[in-house]
Amino acid sequence: MKSYNILLFALMLVSSTNVLASQPTMLDENIKLDAATDKFYSYLIKSKGFQCEKLKVSGFMFGHAHGLPTEPQLTTQPNNLCLLEGLYFNMRGQWKVKLSNGDDVVSDYSFSI
Repeated sequence: MKSYNILLFALMLVSSTNVLASQPTMLDENIKLDAATDKFYSYLIKSKGFQCEKLKVSGFMFGHAHGLPTEPQLTTQPNNLCLLEGLYFNMRGQWKVKLSNGDDVVSDYSFSI
């Protein structure tokens, strides 16, 4: 039993280290991304000269006409990048995620879930 606990601990340590070491994917407005349901995502995006924390994140699912089930947050990163955290897709289908500054759309990204 003791060796099983050590093996389980080692497996958990290796798994968590890989998760912590992974870098968020850079989003590109010209590429539709594949993603899965029931998983939280983090992405890097270009700030396009805007202060990340002042941008609003919204999402829309085509076919069901509803928004995101979460409220993703943006934080400023070095090199004119924003970190988008907490993006979650609860249903399969086509999604559009937009970043806006007031009424102006700054960026929009397409996802196939």
